Amino acid sequence: CRNQGIPFFAYMVLEQGALTGMYSPENPLPRGSSRAENYNGMLPQLKALTDELASIGRSQNAAAPDVATAWAIAKGTTPIIGVTKPHYIDSLVRASSITLTSDDTAALEALADAANVNTRGFWEQEM
Repeated sequence: CRNQGIPFFAYMVLEQGALTGMYSPENPLPRGSSRAENYNGMLPQLKALTDELASIGRSQNAAAPDVATAWAIAKGTTPIIGVTKPHYIDSLVRASSITLTSDDTAALEALADAANVNTRGFWEQEM
């Protein structure tokens, strides 16, 4: 998309909460929800990534979801964020002011690759 000048709107930047740092293998998503069904099994694989998101956030007075959103922005996307609570706006403002270093981005990319998680829906074709 970038090479062709096509805007890319990224949805599920926070992977339905799995990248917020709020959930972990010890504190999974609420049972009985489709989010739990889809993500609880992946939480052990995502732990190193969510820990790094939180670590980068602490260094910038931000939280893991702010960094995840900033990461999407740094990759040249326009993230689509579901704003269901007023404090989510504050998170978006923080995300827009975070500057990730090349080391931050490389660490996040490596951890994302190592997690080997694919949440692509059946309707989404490989590009």
